[in-house]
Amino acid sequence: RTLTPIARCALVPGMPVLWEIVGGVDKGGILVREGQDLKSPATADRLSTGATVEELALIGDRLHYRLCTGTGPQEGWVSVKISGKDLAVRTGDAPAASAAAAPAAPAAAAT
Repeated sequence: RTLTPIARCALVPGMPVLWEIVGGVDKGGILVREGQDLKSPATADRLSTGATVEELALIGDRLHYRLCTGTGPQEGWVSVKISGKDLAVRTGDAPAASAAAAPAAPAAAAT
């Protein structure tokens, strides 16, 4: 069975938090750095607008991510906000994890 990229992210232990990249529309995506520090080297490629990433760590406004869908580096660090403008927004838990954690609806009782 082939898993979708988002389902692959959901296989990580715990309940992964996913983010959607919303910034960089006019630049072909947002800048990715190799490390948390804003002075760390930038990667050759940008993370595409519309990409979905899994949160590995969030320190202040710096997100360490793993790519689920879209194009760009498989892993890296991005800013989620610059000058009050969102570059990435939290979309919640991975669909498979949410469905597994949701309680089943009670069956209707016969009356």
